[in-house]
Amino acid sequence: MEREQATGLTKVKLALRQPVAGRPCFELRCNLAKLGSVRVAFILDGQVARI
Repeated sequence: MEREQATGLTKVKLALRQPVAGRPCFELRCNLAKLGSVRVAFILDGQVARI
């Protein structure tokens, strides 16, 4: 996650067309070395990301 934060989270995209709890749902793809590529979906609530 540190690398994605350093680059401004450029891999973030819309995950769903319909909102979740009234907010857009985004996804971020991360490369976790031994585990490989994973995707994390989240919604933003102010300064908090809810996974």
